[in-house]
Amino acid sequence: MDKTKRLPKQRITFLVRCWLLPGGSQRYQVRHVQSGLEAQTDSLEAVLHWMEQFRPKQSSSE
Repeated sequence: MDKTKRLPKQRITFLVRCWLLPGGSQRYQVRHVQSGLEAQTDSLEAVLHWMEQFRPKQSSSE
Protein backbone atom coordinates (compact mmCIF):
# COMPACT_ATOMS: atom_id res chain seq x y z
CA MET A 1 0.00 0.00 0.00
CA ASP A 2 1.28 3.42 -0.94
CA LYS A 3 1.68 5.27 2.37
CA THR A 4 1.65 8.66 0.63
CA LYS A 5 -2.01 8.22 -0.30
CA ARG A 6 -4.47 9.22 2.39
CA LEU A 7 -7.80 7.56 2.96
CA PRO A 8 -10.83 9.80 2.55
CA LYS A 9 -12.14 11.34 5.77
CA GLN A 10 -15.70 10.39 4.90
CA ARG A 11 -16.27 6.66 4.84
CA ILE A 12 -19.21 4.86 3.32
CA THR A 13 -19.93 1.38 4.65
CA PHE A 14 -21.94 -1.41 3.06
CA LEU A 15 -22.85 -4.91 4.13
CA VAL A 16 -23.22 -7.26 1.14
CA ARG A 17 -24.63 -10.76 1.48
CA CYS A 18 -24.63 -13.35 -1.27
CA TRP A 19 -26.66 -16.55 -1.44
CA LEU A 20 -25.71 -19.30 -3.88
CA LEU A 21 -28.99 -20.89 -4.89
CA PRO A 22 -29.72 -24.29 -6.42
CA GLY A 23 -29.20 -24.33 -10.16
CA GLY A 24 -26.27 -21.92 -9.99
CA SER A 25 -28.21 -18.70 -9.51
CA GLN A 26 -27.26 -16.06 -6.95
CA ARG A 27 -29.14 -13.60 -4.78
CA TYR A 28 -27.58 -10.46 -3.26
CA GLN A 29 -28.66 -8.21 -0.42
CA VAL A 30 -26.82 -4.93 0.12
CA ARG A 31 -27.28 -2.52 3.03
CA HIS A 32 -25.94 1.01 3.38
CA VAL A 33 -24.92 0.96 7.04
CA GLN A 34 -25.22 4.70 7.73
CA SER A 35 -28.80 5.04 6.44
CA GLY A 36 -30.12 1.52 6.94
CA LEU A 37 -31.40 1.45 3.34
CA GLU A 38 -31.15 -1.90 1.60
CA ALA A 39 -31.84 -3.58 -1.70
CA GLN A 40 -32.01 -7.12 -3.07
CA THR A 41 -31.05 -8.24 -6.54
CA ASP A 42 -29.77 -11.21 -8.51
CA SER A 43 -26.78 -9.43 -10.04
CA LEU A 44 -23.54 -8.13 -8.57
CA GLU A 45 -23.54 -5.42 -11.26
CA ALA A 46 -26.90 -4.18 -9.91
CA VAL A 47 -25.44 -4.13 -6.37
CA LEU A 48 -22.58 -1.92 -7.52
CA HIS A 49 -24.98 0.34 -9.42
CA TRP A 50 -27.17 0.73 -6.31
CA MET A 51 -24.12 1.59 -4.19
CA GLU A 52 -23.16 4.43 -6.54
CA GLN A 53 -26.00 6.61 -5.23
CA PHE A 54 -24.09 6.96 -1.95
CA ARG A 55 -20.81 8.09 -3.53
CA PRO A 56 -19.94 11.60 -2.33
CA LYS A 57 -20.20 14.24 -5.03
CA GLN A 58 -16.82 15.57 -6.18
CA SER A 59 -16.32 19.27 -5.71
CA SER A 60 -14.85 21.26 -8.59
CA SER A 61 -11.69 21.99 -6.54
CA GLU A 62 -10.75 18.28 -6.34
